[in-house]
Amino acid sequence: MTEGETKMKLKKIKYFVTGFLGSIFIRVLARTITLKESPTNYSRELEGQGEKVIYAFWHSLMLVPVYVGRNLGVKVLISQHTDGEYIAQVIQRLGHNVVRGSTTRGGARALLSFIKNVKEDKTSLAITPDGPRGPRLIVQPGIIFLGQKTGYPILPVSLGLASYWELPSWDRFRIPKPFSKAILMYGDPIKIPPKLDKNKIDEYRMLLEKTLNEMTVEAERVVKEM
Repeated sequence: MTEGETKMKLKKIKYFVTGFLGSIFIRVLARTITLKESPTNYSRELEGQGEKVIYAFWHSLMLVPVYVGRNLGVKVLISQHTDGEYIAQVIQRLGHNVVRGSTTRGGARALLSFIKNVKEDKTSLAITPDGPRGPRLIVQPGIIFLGQKTGYPILPVSLGLASYWELPSWDRFRIPKPFSKAILMYGDPIKIPPKLDKNKIDEYRMLLEKTLNEMTVEAERVVKEM
């Protein structure tokens, strides 16, 4: 075995171990948390009724939405960066379908491939509109393009955590502390018209951004009262 093959094998082992342990960690942690959904069981009811949407939540707050939406068959768009492979391994073991790509780097090809997969399988999507590398809390236009081409409404999702660790990453990724409280909030669906000029695309982009930020403030307020 060459040096390159050895490195590749070790890398695959690292990905596997990270995915295996990471998914176990999330499952165990989530079971200690007092979690409220508003509306209650909304995502599971949507999927049960055959409604298809694009779930949109900030990159820093993905841990709880990804757990709550486990085993629903939702397709999640994950970046092709090395960090993205670690995330993909974890998310797959939580019962999600993963499509690798980005709404920024190599965006057009990734989005077209993503849309093709979605139309073939008729599944809901999940995306972090400020990922994979930011800027933090700034919606990139790729999600608006997805809404146009799939015809799926964008469903804003936000999270309030009563107590958490914040990592020193670009997104300030938040991990809820064991036995803490959390609330997952769903906003009103945003339907994107199939034809938009550049100015209108930016209007919808800013609307989603404003909605997610306002929902985060509200979720953080509500969780303190739980």
